[in-house]
Amino acid sequence: MTEWVRAEGVVKEEAMWETRRRFLKTLAAASCCVATHETMPAQVHKNNPFPNPPQPAETQNPAEKAAAASDPRNAKRAALQQNEKEFRTGVDRLYQLASELKQQVDKTVTTEVFSVQMYKRTEEIEKVAKMLKSKAKG
Repeated sequence: MTEWVRAEGVVKEEAMWETRRRFLKTLAAASCCVATHETMPAQVHKNNPFPNPPQPAETQNPAEKAAAASDPRNAKRAALQQNEKEFRTGVDRLYQLASELKQQVDKTVTTEVFSVQMYKRTEEIEKVAKMLKSKAKG
């Protein structure tokens, strides 16, 4: 019986050593993978696949640089001027349509007949008025 216990202890001890060896091998393999994984991005970043772009052949005139720097203000001013021009044109159009509608209403007896042309003209006046309202908001 003592031999069997001894033999069983030897078997258990050998199994324990084998388990430790497997664990150490696995740990060594994992540490190698981690070490190579950490060095790979450093190598990728060192290699620049694209060359630096060449310097421009011509230099820009200093006056053009100043104009380009103030360009956002000029662009905004131009947009505001265009908006004002469209607004004034719209107001003129609205006045013209309202005048024509007034003349048409004065000529027609609206208690008996309300013409389709008058209805369409009022719709057009509404569209122009909405456009002017949106322009006025900015």
